[in-house]
Amino acid sequence: PLLPSKGGEKTNVVLLKFLRARDYKVNESFEMLKKTLQWRKDFKIQSILEEDLGSDLAPAAYMSGIDNQGHPICYNIFGVLDDEKLYNKTFGTEEKRKQFLRWRVQLMEKGIQQLDFKAGGVSSLLQINDLKNSPGPSKKEVRVATKQAVDLLQDNYPEFVAKSIFINVPFWYYAVHSLLSPFLTQRTKSKFVFARPAKVTETSLK
Repeated sequence: PLLPSKGGEKTNVVLLKFLRARDYKVNESFEMLKKTLQWRKDFKIQSILEEDLGSDLAPAAYMSGIDNQGHPICYNIFGVLDDEKLYNKTFGTEEKRKQFLRWRVQLMEKGIQQLDFKAGGVSSLLQINDLKNSPGPSKKEVRVATKQAVDLLQDNYPEFVAKSIFINVPFWYYAVHSLLSPFLTQRTKSKFVFARPAKVTETSLK
């Protein structure tokens, strides 16, 4: 839908996302769109869905089902990364961390395939982030990679996430989140919901 040749309703829905992301400031929205189109070209997004990036991380993040408003749900299961072997295989080198980012963007593109981009339709995802048994604050590599992934998604997929719910949140994560917070836009932060243990199901269904 980002390609001008597509035209029509879908393109209008996407353009509106960029406008919202920059509080309807046209020049800033246009600059954001230009950077995104250039990034998609440099990152070779057009071919990313056809790439085989392996299945090791499949249990760590996947698309499954929809919420009661029709948003496709993306589950991020951070506890999977607590496995030392998988952790090192995923974050052990700069090259591997770049591969992780590419895999995460591929998953985002798969989720976008499920959206209809119609006015009044479903044009965003719901993310559920399960932090149970997630790697602790001493694991610097996952913190860096997570920040890079959040930055990429925030800069190039504005308003594509309706809500991002965090469940099973350990106490130390709030400190990590406060360090990341200054790098997030207010609109991004407004979509974050931290569910209390007793209210996980209730929060997820809202």
